[in-house]
Amino acid sequence: RHGWPMIVVRSRNKSEYLEALHVTDQEVGDTPSDGSHATLIQIKNFLKYFTNLVAAELEYYIGFAEEQSADVWWYDGERISFRSPSSCILLAAMWEEPDITIEMLAQKAGINTAAVKKQLRQMIKRGYIQRREKDGSWHVLASSSV
Repeated sequence: RHGWPMIVVRSRNKSEYLEALHVTDQEVGDTPSDGSHATLIQIKNFLKYFTNLVAAELEYYIGFAEEQSADVWWYDGERISFRSPSSCILLAAMWEEPDITIEMLAQKAGINTAAVKKQLRQMIKRGYIQRREKDGSWHVLASSSV
């Protein structure tokens, strides 16, 4: 509508999205037909939110496309910052070889298995990786731009 593209609203932005809709509904009316016939002036609050959302998504995609380092990973529209350089090594190893063992990960990263397990727990908690129940292999949800 009005030449705007469709865009996915990430779950972490859900409350902001719903608030922008709510504020606009108060201005226009909460009946869908009211909103579908609204002018751009009437939906200015939502338009401002949506403009900022599109700009943020474009920045993400441009940053992702321009990144040239194997040490940079992305997840859910954001660049991941790791405290330990071994985290990138672990992700890359699991990406290349989903069946890799914790012992092999420790060897590749040059750290002990307890440190590997600690980092894996954090990555699972943040949603960067998953362990497949069926076969125990790793599923890497984060992306490298290289």
